[in-house]
Amino acid sequence: MGVVMNDPDLRVVATLAVRVPLGATGDLTEGAVRIVERVDAVSAVTVVAVRRVAPGLNDTTVELEVLLTLEREDAGADDALARRRLEAGVGVEAVTDVETVEPDAPPVA
Repeated sequence: MGVVMNDPDLRVVATLAVRVPLGATGDLTEGAVRIVERVDAVSAVTVVAVRRVAPGLNDTTVELEVLLTLEREDAGADDALARRRLEAGVGVEAVTDVETVEPDAPPVA
């Protein structure tokens, strides 16, 4: 997909799994969003769907599809770079899919 060069942000739809600690405030979706929001590159998170919840001994893994706004570090930002930046986040267990979304694209259903 093409990238608008003068747009300061990169919008992507990503499917990822995050570990939400037991006893975290709010519900599991809110906890998962907080984990994603703490990733340095992320400036906005919109949950599209919760795909799976897997309870564990010390945390719960939540797999969700999200629409993210990432800070663009360079004009060549792409899906692979977005994936690496998300994978580097504390509490992010896996990133299974990342796709760039055009700025004026309709919301993901």
